[in-house]
Amino acid sequence: MATLHIVATPIGNLEDLSPRAARVLEQSPVVAAESVARAKKLLAHLGLPGKRLISCREANRRQAAAKVLEALDEGRDVALISDAGTPGLSDPGQAVVQEVAKTGHRVSPVAGPSALAAALSVAGIKQAPFIFLGFLPAKTGARKRLLEQAGSGGWTLVAYEAPHRMADTARDLGEVLGERQVVVCRELTKLHEEIVRTTCDQLSQRLDPAKLRGEITLVVGPGPAREADLGEVQRLVDEGLAAGELKPSALAREVAGATGLGREEVYQIILASRQAAGQDGDKAVIQGETSREEPQERQLLVANSLGLHARAAAKITEAVSHLDCQVTLHKGGEEADASSVLSILGLDAPKGSLVTARASGPEAGQVLQALDELFTGLFGEGR
Repeated sequence: MATLHIVATPIGNLEDLSPRAARVLEQSPVVAAESVARAKKLLAHLGLPGKRLISCREANRRQAAAKVLEALDEGRDVALISDAGTPGLSDPGQAVVQEVAKTGHRVSPVAGPSALAAALSVAGIKQAPFIFLGFLPAKTGARKRLLEQAGSGGWTLVAYEAPHRMADTARDLGEVLGERQVVVCRELTKLHEEIVRTTCDQLSQRLDPAKLRGEITLVVGPGPAREADLGEVQRLVDEGLAAGELKPSALAREVAGATGLGREEVYQIILASRQAAGQDGDKAVIQGETSREEPQERQLLVANSLGLHARAAAKITEAVSHLDCQVTLHKGGEEADASSVLSILGLDAPKGSLVTARASGPEAGQVLQALDELFTGLFGEGR
C-alpha cells in the first residue's frame, strides 16, 4: 500500500533537514507542497529535479487532497511538505491528512523542524500544559477575545504571528495579559535570528516595527488562573440588564469575558436576575423565561472537508451570537460552548462526525435552524 509521508522541512537553516527526510523526498515520486516555488528550491538543493508536484494551498486544499489520493491509489508514495516546518500545524496540509486517513492509506510522520517546538525549547518558560493558538486572528476584537479566553486558565500560550500585525498584537497582549512573561522568536535558525524576552505590557516598547520581518512565534508564560468575583459579575449583569442593549446570551458572553466566570453560570445569573425583577412587578422582562423551557436538540452532520476548523467554528459563533439562547455542541461525551471558537475546536469533529446541538431560550428553534443551514451548506465551502 502506498504511503503519505508527512515530511518536516527546515524552518530556516537547510542543514536542519534530516537524512531521513532527504531520503523520503528522493524516494517519493510525488511531492505535495504548500508552495510549489519553495518546493522546487528545496528539491534543487537536494539535486532532485523532475518530481511531480501537487500544489496544496488553503484555497485548493480539497482538490489537492483528491490528487494526493489519486496518486496513492495508483500505488505511488507521496511526500507532503509545508512552506517550512512540520505540515499540519496551521497549514492546509491538515485537510490532506484527514482525507487520506479516512481511506485507510498509511500516513507516516518524518519528524523534524517545527517552529512551535523550537520556540518552546529556547523560551525558558514552563511548557506543560500549554495551549497552541496557531495564527492569531487578524482583527483586534477577535484577537483580544481569543487571548482573554485562552489566557484565563493560566496556562502557557504559543501562537504564530505575521510581522505586519505584530505591533497591533503586542498592544493587545499588553492590554489582555499584562505582566505575564513573553518570548518573541523571530526568524528562528536563520541568519537574523532574534529572541526577545520581556513582559506582555512592555512588549510594544521593546519592538521596532521597522525591523519586524519574517515569521514570528510567541510564547507567553503561565499566569494565575482568573477567579471570578461574583459581586463584580452581579454588578455587570445588573448594569447590562438596566441598559437593555444586549440580549441575555450576548450579555452572558460579555460578562464571562470580563470576569472569567463560565458563560453558562453567567447566563443562569442573568435569568435569575430577570426573574427577580419580574417578581417585583416587571412581568414583561421574564416573558418566555428560558429556564422554564425544555432544551431543544438537533443532530448535525459534519460534511465539509476540514470538519469544525477555525473558520467553521467562527461561522457557528457568529450565528449563535445574533439570537437569544444558550447553545452547546456535543460529540462523543465532549461538550463545547457554541459561542466560543476555542471551545468548538476542542471537539475534534472531522468530516463525517455527528454533532448534537442543544439550545435553550426564546429563540432556540431559530438558532438550531441557522446551524442546520450552516452544516448543510458546508460552511460555504461548496460541494
